[in-house]
Amino acid sequence: MNSRAARPPSKVWVIDDDETVLVLAEEVLSAAGFRVRTFTDAASALTAAERELPDIIVVDVIMPGVDGFDFCTGVRRLPQGASVPILVVTCLEDTASIDQAYEAGATNFATKPLNWEIEIHRLDYMLRAARNASDLLQKEQETRLAKEEWERTFDSINDIVNVLDGDLRILRANRVTQRVFARPQEAIIGRYCHELFNAGQGVCPDCPMARVLGANQSVVAEVKCGAAGGLFEMAISPVVNPQGQVTHFVHVARDLSEQKALEAELRQAQKMEAIGILAGGIAHDFNNLMLVIQGSAELLLSAEATDRNPEDLEAILEAAKRGARLTKQLLIFSRKQTNANNRRRLDLNSVLTNTMQLLKTGLPKSISHELHLGAHLQAIHADSVQLEQVVINLSVNAAQAMPGGGTITLRTENFRLEPAAAHAVPGLPPGDYVLLTVSDTGLGMDAATLAHIYEPFFTTKKVGEGSGLGLAVVFGIVREHKGHIACDSEVGVGTTFRVYFPALGQPADSAPPAAAKPPAMPGGTETILVVDDEDTIRNLLGRFLTRQGYAVTTAADGEIALRQYSQASPHPRAVIMDLGMPKMSGWECLEKLRKLDPDARVLLASGYGGDDLESRALSAGAAGFLGKPYNLANLSRKLREILDVRRER
Repeated sequence: MNSRAARPPSKVWVIDDDETVLVLAEEVLSAAGFRVRTFTDAASALTAAERELPDIIVVDVIMPGVDGFDFCTGVRRLPQGASVPILVVTCLEDTASIDQAYEAGATNFATKPLNWEIEIHRLDYMLRAARNASDLLQKEQETRLAKEEWERTFDSINDIVNVLDGDLRILRANRVTQRVFARPQEAIIGRYCHELFNAGQGVCPDCPMARVLGANQSVVAEVKCGAAGGLFEMAISPVVNPQGQVTHFVHVARDLSEQKALEAELRQAQKMEAIGILAGGIAHDFNNLMLVIQGSAELLLSAEATDRNPEDLEAILEAAKRGARLTKQLLIFSRKQTNANNRRRLDLNSVLTNTMQLLKTGLPKSISHELHLGAHLQAIHADSVQLEQVVINLSVNAAQAMPGGGTITLRTENFRLEPAAAHAVPGLPPGDYVLLTVSDTGLGMDAATLAHIYEPFFTTKKVGEGSGLGLAVVFGIVREHKGHIACDSEVGVGTTFRVYFPALGQPADSAPPAAAKPPAMPGGTETILVVDDEDTIRNLLGRFLTRQGYAVTTAADGEIALRQYSQASPHPRAVIMDLGMPKMSGWECLEKLRKLDPDARVLLASGYGGDDLESRALSAGAAGFLGKPYNLANLSRKLREILDVRRER
């Protein structure tokens, strides 16, 4: 009995209308360590149960008023009554009474007379079973709550999150996945992930899963996929069980399309700011060019035919070429990128050479430039327009740091970072790089300023003198090229930026192209329609083509051109037409000409920049395209090609 007395006391109720049974039960159960409470009727016990419930109940069936069956039913209806074990006791041994007891909510059943010493073991068993059931229920509730918490967390992530099996089939998908791909959960589960991301066009290009399987570790990569060419940052991580086996994969994807668009807009805004800064110098240079053209033309007009100096014509041509080169460079630099990735094998020396003329033109004359191009420079994989922006931004910043004048030095060289010296350039992995250095002799920066230079909109300039975007854009471009940028500066001494671009391991092909022979200027006798809203251009082309033997008609806009083309019999053999015209654009006129005459041969021309203009023109049905300003030899050759193709048909 001592071991029973050591048991943590459990509260037990005994309900019986026989006082003798109650006395015996209280004596034996108390001695066994139970805390006993007795009731002579079930109604009183049921009233007490509404206030407090014991750990276990023993109740007789046959009692006056409320019997044992009714008592069981009443207890089970109470808020906490479902978990209390109830032993129903009766002298009835028929099967119907036993069934009725269990239906009423009895946990166990015993028949009188009871041996309370033996019943103690039954009560212990019923209590252990109740505790085990309670523990199991609690664990089930904890598991359910943990599962609900996990699912809430899973669904609260703002990125696309999927759980994949080894075949890349989706086992689970969060709500963002359902929203982004506009599919319910049941339409996603069981599908291959590329069915969602690549619109059923097969495995995504550059899918990182192969690298995950090869290295058995997480991989993060940018993947371009989908019918619309969406760009996603994807992270795939294997999930390993205690035995080291990969059971499934967690796939997280973030749509970068909007982010990339915003970054492009930021770069474009900063380009416009840089052009604005350079505008004064560019305008000055253009005015000089116009002075040469105007003055030379006046000399030619005022001189007698026999006294006209060919040098005046050469000066005009040279000034026009310089203006064309400068305009082309501005158009290339200022254009918006139309493709997500315009990178190719590139020679950084060529980029600096091309950009230097724009810098010399646009920056104040008090700024001198030194250019040191490394020999045998390795090639890099880069976007030339973005590299020009890096060079221009750094150079403009340098110039603004030298209000009284100074020197900007640009230098390129091959650079190898050995593993043993990796600490020399923190954040740069060992390897081969092409190093661009931009130094100035300006005001310099203190350590506090240096710590914030790459932050967007951080600037030390006065209001209206700069947006603070320049270095933030440079940092973003360098990072996109997997490069690294570092800066050293000292107040009163100057600043040096070092930009490292990963090298391709091959020398860049920087040999200058062989001088081309002047192209021939072939002519013909066909009828040509020239369409341009500029009188001077119509007159120039009319005079030139007539001299080459062609019959020429002209139109000042698209409406006149359509009318002349339709009324002419036969139709003109070719049309030379500008894209930017009032009333009707060149695009619209081209479309209507093609409807009027599907065999119309139209050579489009435009002074606006853009890599895609030629391909767009050809796709729209044009026979050819020329970018303004073009030389007359190229025009004659292109026109002859168009006419000869027509003749062969």
